[in-house]
Amino acid sequence: MKTFFAFFFGIMSISFAQPVNPSDREGLLNGEGMGLASLAEMNGYPGPKHVLELKDQLGLTQDQVLKTETIMKGVEVSAKLAGADIVRLEEELHKLFENGKITEKTLRARVERIGSLRGRLRFIHMQAHLKMKSILSENQIQMYSELRGHASH
Repeated sequence: MKTFFAFFFGIMSISFAQPVNPSDREGLLNGEGMGLASLAEMNGYPGPKHVLELKDQLGLTQDQVLKTETIMKGVEVSAKLAGADIVRLEEELHKLFENGKITEKTLRARVERIGSLRGRLRFIHMQAHLKMKSILSENQIQMYSELRGHASH
């Protein structure tokens, strides 16, 4: 039985030893949404990236396209900066554990900082959805929801 637990916890420590999941790492560094705003999306708040992808079907005006592009660029810049900070802090936390130089006080501070940044990142993405709602007409929002498979809104 001891052998089983040693094997099990050895495997678990290997799987949790990664500083940031590689796909999450790329998404964070690239400023991708990664489902962070799915709550907004599912409730009739369109995302700028998908609005631009559907601009012809939605019949966007030039003004709507320009406003959407501005929101999208703002999200890209802010999300990439926040994502880079998250990756850096996750990697620093990993090194503290790896080097055996972690204390409970340091752990709490680091985890709370990472959590705060992840919350900020989610706000960045959700705020873009909120802004999009004021740019599109009700008909465009309805059409967007249908095109994205959320027709109940």
